[in-house]
Amino acid sequence: MNLVILGPQGSGKGTQAELISKKYSLAHIDMGKTLRRIAKLDTPLGREIYRIQNVTKTLVPSEILKEVLNVKLNSFSREQGIVFEGVPRTEDQREYVEEILRESGRKIDAAVFINLPENESLERIEKRRTCKQCGRPLILGHDVKTGSDKCPECGGEIFQREDDSPEGVKKRLQVFREETMPVIEHFREKGILIEVDGRPSIDEVQKNIDQKLKAYF
Repeated sequence: MNLVILGPQGSGKGTQAELISKKYSLAHIDMGKTLRRIAKLDTPLGREIYRIQNVTKTLVPSEILKEVLNVKLNSFSREQGIVFEGVPRTEDQREYVEEILRESGRKIDAAVFINLPENESLERIEKRRTCKQCGRPLILGHDVKTGSDKCPECGGEIFQREDDSPEGVKKRLQVFREETMPVIEHFREKGILIEVDGRPSIDEVQKNIDQKLKAYF
């Protein structure tokens, strides 16, 4: 079983992808986290990804994503099911992912779309922080009280990602509408789209996804 999970910023796709991967013993490819990790490296590729994500605030070009994705896929056996988080985000990425999966005897069995209104997305991202030490995502008012608090998991310093600024999020939401919604519509037309409301609690969203996934397992 190979799944794609997509949604706008703040929809909780990372959390749900992690829950799905554990429940169904799937490998989890978090492309956003992978690219952010590379962007911290003092290499030509790292500096280029950093510029794209934090200066131009646009999508990483498909050529770079393909290179990174190919390395990730080759690290798994062909029998290992995978949940892809945040990829494919464009039509050419979708074509590439489907092609590379076909070459290894795989296919995308289902795509999960966590739908969330833009105002809710902006509100959630405004409260999102990350631990510098362990990388754990944290929510102001839930996991920590203020931005000066320490990570409750490891005691590390917390910060707001550069691409989580209001300007950055609005631009990324625009890109999502223009570039990623056509990918979602493609999966809808193929009859493999699972759409859920991202506004309820994490447990409720997980339950809704799980109920619809039963038809695919």
